Amino acid sequence: MYRRFDVNLSPFLDTDIYERTVRVEGRISREEALKRLHHVGITTRDIEGMYREGENSPWNAVLHSKDQASNITAEGIKYLAKMIIDLRVHWLPFIYTMT
Repeated sequence: MYRRFDVNLSPFLDTDIYERTVRVEGRISREEALKRLHHVGITTRDIEGMYREGENSPWNAVLHSKDQASNITAEGIKYLAKMIIDLRVHWLPFIYTMT
């Protein structure tokens, strides 16, 4: 049984990081992700860090400012703060599933 919950994760997450993060879509190497970011005007000096959730997942780049991240309008690069994240929780106690 699956139910959708609206959960405010802001007490657990640093929302400033999500506002400064862009996602480079595709199963690509880190070097290719950096090339795509460079093509839209983001240099390595503008990037605080890069990460991805798994081996075949897209790269996420945390930039120094929110303005840099929100102004990118290139195909294949998404502004992470506007994305909806689906979260699957296993072994949630029964009392939380009966709402």
